[in-house]
Amino acid sequence: MPHSPTQTSLPLTFFDLFWLRLRPSRRLFFYEFRVPKATLTDTILPKLKHSLSVTLQHYLPLAGNLTWPLDSDKPIVQYNEGDAVSLTVGESEDNFYHLSANGFREADKYHHYAPYLLASITRVPVLALQVTLFPNAGFSIGFAAHHAVFDGKSINMFMHSWASICRRGGDSILMPELTPFYDRTIVNDPFNIEEAYLNGLLTQNGPNNRSLEMWDSKAPPDVMLGTFQLTQANIECIKRWVKAKWQEKHTEKPSFHPSTFAVTIAYTWVCLVKTRKLTTEKVHLFISIDCRARLEPPIPSTYFGNCITGSVIDGDTSKLMAEDGVAIAARAIGEAIGGLDDGVLKSAKEMISKLLSIKKEGGLLISIASSPRFEVYKIDFGWGRPKKVEIVSIEKSGAISISDSKDGNGGVEIGVALNKHEAEAFASLFASGLKYHQVQES
Repeated sequence: MPHSPTQTSLPLTFFDLFWLRLRPSRRLFFYEFRVPKATLTDTILPKLKHSLSVTLQHYLPLAGNLTWPLDSDKPIVQYNEGDAVSLTVGESEDNFYHLSANGFREADKYHHYAPYLLASITRVPVLALQVTLFPNAGFSIGFAAHHAVFDGKSINMFMHSWASICRRGGDSILMPELTPFYDRTIVNDPFNIEEAYLNGLLTQNGPNNRSLEMWDSKAPPDVMLGTFQLTQANIECIKRWVKAKWQEKHTEKPSFHPSTFAVTIAYTWVCLVKTRKLTTEKVHLFISIDCRARLEPPIPSTYFGNCITGSVIDGDTSKLMAEDGVAIAARAIGEAIGGLDDGVLKSAKEMISKLLSIKKEGGLLISIASSPRFEVYKIDFGWGRPKKVEIVSIEKSGAISISDSKDGNGGVEIGVALNKHEAEAFASLFASGLKYHQVQES
């Protein structure tokens, strides 16, 4: 794709090393465009390819590979002249409207449309793309992205850039808010986190383990992907209910801010815990926090790479399943986020050992994928906004995915992965819970 005489490398930071061996992120964008196959192949596909080539001039590392040279103390992203992003083009006769619907759908239906990273122990592509044509219905764009190279903000900034250039007919100029900032020297490491992460990676499964092989697992059988909506009215209703529950037990103002993020995740987390009827005493929630504006000094919002830290929230299962479980969960999430104001990286050094100990104990750990702030439903290549955006990698991770609402009304779209039996129970709990909160207000 890119044509450059130079060799370019990009070192990983401790933010990146955290994700080195974790499974890639895989996402699908479905665009409805009812035109015949000839229009898709002769008009849309060439524009997508040309604009991708132009966009990669700004995002050269995406055409490279992740490697760990023997003369380097840590992995790097290496781009050499001639490297390219793998772009697969396919055609499908599957039902476009079923694939791009809400409700629950079989996860394995999406395997044909989201690409994979063809990795080895010593070399892993940074990015793979796939465009699938659905004649007389539309097309999809799928990506597989290595999480050690970029976080959700960075990969979606690339998608916005590609769409912008395509929409403008291949104009190579990017707006400042879409121009990636690559300088890694701006990332400070006051707690020597990088050394701790590198030591952990090198000693895992034997000495001097420089393997880039990603941990992966088979998805559970019969996994269904489901999409649910919380409207802005739903969210405001839950916020007021959370505040009211606090005031019932306390005279002072809440010690936390019941943000849209906090109440959305709290509501979904509680629905999942109730759905699974867990018997474990504790459940755990892992939330990712963008550090760009929280570091000292702050890092530009367009910084390309990982710049997120995590916080693990431990929940009492029985309390979360109680009548005021959503309020308890929202408080825990709000206080965890507020606690980061005292130092966003204070607990980062021990984060991997914390997560591994939870896994060893067999506790349920649910993570969060994506963010409404990425505005994925505004990624318009020139033929309209997406009809549906799906994070298919939650099929294996079991994470809760969240994004902006395609209606653009301030709501939040939520994605979950459950088996068929759990899917029915979750859908019922999600709907009945919203009715409960509305009744409580009236």
